[in-house]
Amino acid sequence: MSSLITQVSAGGRIVIPAEIRRKMDIHCGDQVVLSYHDGELHIATRKQRLQQAKAIVKACVDTVSLAEELVGERRAEAND
Repeated sequence: MSSLITQVSAGGRIVIPAEIRRKMDIHCGDQVVLSYHDGELHIATRKQRLQQAKAIVKACVDTVSLAEELVGERRAEAND
C-alpha cells in the first residue's frame, strides 16, 4: 500500500484509515506528530520519533559509554 484517499471533514479532521493505524500501531487516544515538509504532510507516532532521535544520537556518539568514561575520569582524578 503506497497511498490511500481520505476526505477532510468539518474542522479540518482527517480519518486515518484502520489499515494504516494497525501498521503504525496507533490506538484511540494516542498522540501523533504531524510535520509539513516540501508540500507534504507527514505523520509519525511519538514512539517512532523517539526511536529516530535515539538513532541520530547513537550515530553521533562514539561506541564508548559516556558514563563509563566519566567514571574513569573521576577515578583518575581521585588517584592524583
